[in-house]
Amino acid sequence: MRKALAAVAATIGAVLALTACSPDYAPGPAGTVSDRSATYRKADGWHYQLTVTTNDGRHHGFRVTRDEYNHCFRGSAYPTCTHR
Repeated sequence: MRKALAAVAATIGAVLALTACSPDYAPGPAGTVSDRSATYRKADGWHYQLTVTTNDGRHHGFRVTRDEYNHCFRGSAYPTCTHR
C-alpha cells in the first residue's frame, strides 16, 4: 500500500513540476513565418523566437516555446504550424 501511494505521489509531483515549468508566451499575430532563431544564454537557457510577416507586410518577432519553434519552419503559416 505504501509503495502504491508513493508511486501516485511521485507521479503527481512530476506532472505538477512539468506543467509549472512550462512557459506560456502570448501568441503572435497570424501570418507566414519569415525567420526563426534560437539563442542560448548561459544564465537562463534557450530562448526561441519566430518572426512572422502579416498580410499587410509587417514583421513581428515574438518568443515561443521549444515545441512551437520545432514545428514552425520558414514559409509555414502561423499559428496553424503549432498544431501538428
